[in-house]
Amino acid sequence: MHYLNPMPHDFVIIANPTSGRRAAPEVAARVCALLQAGGRAARLRLTTARGDANVFAAEAAAQGVPVVVGCGGDGTLQEIAAALEGTPAALGILPRGRCNDFAHALGLNKTDTAESLAEMLLAGKRRAVDLGAMGSKRFLTVATLGFDSDVSRFVETRKMWLKGTPAYLYGVARILISYRAPLVRMTGDFGVREGRVLLAATGNTPCYGGALQIAPAATMDDGLFHLCVVDDVSKFTVLRILPRVLKGTHIDHPAVTTLTTSFLELETPEGANWVCADGESMGQTPCRLEMRAKALWVVVKG
Repeated sequence: MHYLNPMPHDFVIIANPTSGRRAAPEVAARVCALLQAGGRAARLRLTTARGDANVFAAEAAAQGVPVVVGCGGDGTLQEIAAALEGTPAALGILPRGRCNDFAHALGLNKTDTAESLAEMLLAGKRRAVDLGAMGSKRFLTVATLGFDSDVSRFVETRKMWLKGTPAYLYGVARILISYRAPLVRMTGDFGVREGRVLLAATGNTPCYGGALQIAPAATMDDGLFHLCVVDDVSKFTVLRILPRVLKGTHIDHPAVTTLTTSFLELETPEGANWVCADGESMGQTPCRLEMRAKALWVVVKG
């Protein structure tokens, strides 16, 4: 559903047509119709390639659209958020992706009905939240380095019928077989830490992979990353720790260290390693992650 007159609009909805096993366009169209029935001007745009959501959101923000709505998963929201950073436009969320970790952190779920989501958008309650930055790229949830980054890339680059947490756990089993922990030097407000690590997860929100509470204390409006570092441990120990990540109780394990910082520099002296966030590959080490405190408005439940 497309509307020919691009302005003025109260809402622009940007939907990924392949998200939610292709359910996203249907939900987006239903919400668009409900917004219009509520007397508001709304337009629906469907993406066709990576980067479209960012372009569409930037156009909407430049035109003064007050709410730009993302319908899809964390990757779609990441593109939109990058375009809305520092603008008066708020990000609205229709969670219909493989993983919806940012939505979950805001109390939203892909089981929420189109009617309840439209009500939330019409009510228009806003909240300012933090945004992670890695160079020119932005992220909403957890940036990962090491084992979980390799798992993320495994899931990202393969067509699988498994989705969400089951897909992540399958990736864990595949990557663990031959994984070798990298040597990592981390610099932040905490000073310098160096050693071999299983993983370093930098959280703006608590969860990744659909339901894994890797940084359970993380909140998206405290201006800090919550860093979870897991030392190089045996494969048997990894399998023992993993179930605890579902409840966030892994932080009590002696191999786990939690830190907070407003920035994080990552170096891997033995060679470049990938950093992933929001289910997407962000880039490689060496790199610097920075927190953009309360740089993004989001529409939330009342």
